Amino acid sequence: MFRSLVFSALGVALVVGLFLSAVQTLAVSPIIHAAEVFEIAQPEVVLAHNDGHSHSHDENAWGPEDGFERLTFTVVSNVLSAFGFAIILLTGMLLARDKAALKLSWTGGLGWGLAGYLTFFVAPALGLPPEIPSMEAAAIGGRQSWWVLAVVGTAAGIASLVFLNGFAKLMAIAFLAAPWLVGAPEPLVHGFLHPDVEAVASLESLQAQFIYATAITNGLFWITLGGLASYAAARFIKV
Repeated sequence: MFRSLVFSALGVALVVGLFLSAVQTLAVSPIIHAAEVFEIAQPEVVLAHNDGHSHSHDENAWGPEDGFERLTFTVVSNVLSAFGFAIILLTGMLLARDKAALKLSWTGGLGWGLAGYLTFFVAPALGLPPEIPSMEAAAIGGRQSWWVLAVVGTAAGIASLVFLNGFAKLMAIAFLAAPWLVGAPEPLVHGFLHPDVEAVASLESLQAQFIYATAITNGLFWITLGGLASYAAARFIKV
């Protein structure tokens, strides 16, 4: 069963990863490229804040070259991410089938995909909105910790609502509320520090577009992943 699980996840990941890359190329990448124009145009600066910390923009930081290299890194990253998420979904589906007698179906797969979307994108994005280049952000350590808390809390809350009975379902309230009681980390400065007012206006418009584009793209990713994972689990992974 383990081998079937891995190969099924890999097959799903290849399809979904390539699909996600195509959608990103059309809807998300142009926004990032437009924002990078403002970031690249700025000289390297170090901005001192009131608490003594500094923020720097380093143009010499490594990144894949535009074109084929960048697209290749994007596709590989998407396929690997899809593989990891497919493993999670398939494992959850199989456990639910074996322990809770839930049947595997396309509609059920879409439900799993929706749960993944809420868990891994919607909940974290409500506290830490998707960011474009040049946007100020909180410290990476704090953002990573809160992201994990949001994901775990949301996943546990959804699982409580679906699999627990009676008053035990009320545990979902505590799980879902935990990340928000802690609160997402806030940046020292909100928005953009570009000196050009017109550039800031353009970046704010791009940021709004980016939020919508990533929300739609991730929604398509998760719905497709859930449906294909459910099909793979029913078709290729036997008890």
